[in-house]
Amino acid sequence: MTTTLEPGTRPKTTTSSMDDREKLAHLRSQLPAVDQTGYFNAGTNGPLPQCALDAMIDAARRECDAGRIIPGVYEGGWKRNQRIRVLLGDMLGADPSEIALTHSTSEGIGTVLSGIEWQRGDEVVTTTLEHPGLFVPLSQIAHRYGIRLRIIDIGDGGGDVTSTLEAAMSPRTRVVALSHVMWSSGAVAPLRDVAAMARAHHALTLVDAAQAAGQVPIDLHEMGVDAYAIPGQKWLCGPEATGALYVRADRMADIQPTHPRYAQTDGNGYLLPVAGANRFEIGQFFGPAILAQEAALTWLRDEVGLDWAYSRVAALGQRCWEALAAIEGVTMASPKDKIAGLVCFQIPGMAPPDIAAKLYERGETIRYVAYPPGPAVARVSTGWWNSAEEIDRLADGVRAVVADHHRGTAQAIPASGMPA
Repeated sequence: MTTTLEPGTRPKTTTSSMDDREKLAHLRSQLPAVDQTGYFNAGTNGPLPQCALDAMIDAARRECDAGRIIPGVYEGGWKRNQRIRVLLGDMLGADPSEIALTHSTSEGIGTVLSGIEWQRGDEVVTTTLEHPGLFVPLSQIAHRYGIRLRIIDIGDGGGDVTSTLEAAMSPRTRVVALSHVMWSSGAVAPLRDVAAMARAHHALTLVDAAQAAGQVPIDLHEMGVDAYAIPGQKWLCGPEATGALYVRADRMADIQPTHPRYAQTDGNGYLLPVAGANRFEIGQFFGPAILAQEAALTWLRDEVGLDWAYSRVAALGQRCWEALAAIEGVTMASPKDKIAGLVCFQIPGMAPPDIAAKLYERGETIRYVAYPPGPAVARVSTGWWNSAEEIDRLADGVRAVVADHHRGTAQAIPASGMPA
């Protein structure tokens, strides 16, 4: 049975007296999936910890046995959701009242973009490295309201991103929308500087944090961003259909709830949303999944340790970048000094999906990314659960894939030098 903590309480961690190798082995034993493959794809889905599975099964069993609508269910659901808002606020440097629960990053992004009162000719500044979860809703509002999208080429994100974006700002810019960690290069954006720049131009900063939450340190109040959307299933190791949206308290009035669940109304058009960010919550939540999310977040905070996790992710990311960069026939697509745990690369002449497929045959699970206008790359997610030995084994696998590709290319060219 999973024990649920009340807000503000923390157990004594079982890993505090362990050295790194012992701690890693202990934590990996609670992540069964990492023994099945070289698990390098937290950028899509992180490994589910045993405590999250136990919480989900226990909750589903209670619903089945006792019923889903017995007295106390609604009150219990409200308290459960508030516990997670408190937990996320603690982890992200925000007030619980600024956190809304969502079902995905895309839901949070769409909630913000749909809630702004747009005027024809307004502008949004974004980058070439964004995920479709941002590009698609941006395109929708451009089509619906006559918004101008200014999609700025920032290369691999390793340069002066803030100045490059500022050069595109105009008096009509309403929103600067970008990722905290770029999904197709791994670059970590200088959010504090971008948010300050946007604020100086009277624009709202909307952040796609799909690759950031659980990968890099986050202090939302310190960074000064206005809206920040995260998933639960990636680096935070929760189940699918979980996530959260942060809206800074002094920006809530600028974003109208499009699908409000909680409000006061008299049936004649009067509407008064609830005071906090939960005014943005859409529809019902699957209780077992939310309890599994709570279990995973509590485990990450109290047993894994966020600072330890962030440090390992970044160190392993650097080890991976250096190991892949040393392989002849590999081109790096990530700026080494601007990444954490996402490492992107290419093998010229080989499609990224084929690279991922060949590595999977060798027991290594990575991801490919191919969505214009961003680059087509193979992508490695170095999670804190990975070992240095696994990084080296992955590099050996990439080296073998490169060699096989080169042999295949050579065999396809006859002695005349013309392709067969």
